[in-house]
Amino acid sequence: MKLSVEQIRKIVVGAAYVEEIYGEVHFFRFTKEQAEAYKNYNADFYNKVFATAGIRLEFVTDSKKMFLEVDVCKGSSRNYFCHAVYVNGEHIGDLASYETNTGVFSKEFELGEGEKTVAVYFPWTVASKIINLSLDDGATVIPVEKSCKMIQFGDSITHGYDAKAPAASYASIVADALDAYSINKGIGGEIFFPALSEFKDDIEPDIITVAYGTNDWSKGDLERFETNSRKFFENLSSNYPNAKIFALAPIWRGNYDKSDRNYDFSHTAEHFKDIAKDIPNLHVIDCFDFVPHDPACFSPDILHPNDEGFSYYAEGVLKAIKESLN
Repeated sequence: MKLSVEQIRKIVVGAAYVEEIYGEVHFFRFTKEQAEAYKNYNADFYNKVFATAGIRLEFVTDSKKMFLEVDVCKGSSRNYFCHAVYVNGEHIGDLASYETNTGVFSKEFELGEGEKTVAVYFPWTVASKIINLSLDDGATVIPVEKSCKMIQFGDSITHGYDAKAPAASYASIVADALDAYSINKGIGGEIFFPALSEFKDDIEPDIITVAYGTNDWSKGDLERFETNSRKFFENLSSNYPNAKIFALAPIWRGNYDKSDRNYDFSHTAEHFKDIAKDIPNLHVIDCFDFVPHDPACFSPDILHPNDEGFSYYAEGVLKAIKESLN
């Protein structure tokens, strides 16, 4: 039984919208207006808009098998991808390649007997489109309801760099722990881009996280950082006055103490706190020490966390968010 685009649309988590194009099901995490803003701003960032970071399929089914066929193309600077499949929270296998980021790939998964909850995490590294998602004939397909709605803005670390498994990024861990329908707006290399926050999503989020700052600092323009970050948060607060907005000040990076920058990277949280004085629904989380200052928790660039580093990051963010919510 091949699932229709309407059936897939009902079980997707993390998409701003879903469309069928030339027989393939495409998932979009940015609205058309947001994507157009990127198109007119930065060609590299625009290509990354189509990566499937944070996209998941979640459903309850009694099917014994699942067949997944996808068409993937570049959505980041990394040349691998992984679709990770879970049954009742247990990882059962992947549809993945660690050698390429383009092509058509397929795999059949044994889901087991009886009714179970299936989750398929889509890759952050590529744009992945479904050609065929099939279950046993007559199988049930029941969407999984989420407890809250969330939007996660950010740079490459929110995008997912350099998690090997899509469920291992801090953004995915946080969304899962909060049981959130979360849309990941991370773009590798991004800084505060106020035009993005001018456009509303169709969902009314309960929680918004914003994790820029490391690229703003590395480019060394204090005035632009201060102006753009304030405007970004003002736009969000205006569009979503009932949401709790969390400014995630950057985590440690290996070259944070470079003397040729015109402001102190480790004090970014203090700047966010100044903005929060004027925006009542903005809350600041200083993440500088969430990940151990140890290269073993990072990729070789000592900038992007690895899976271990992401687990530390997510733990700190979740603790701070839950304390604020309570």
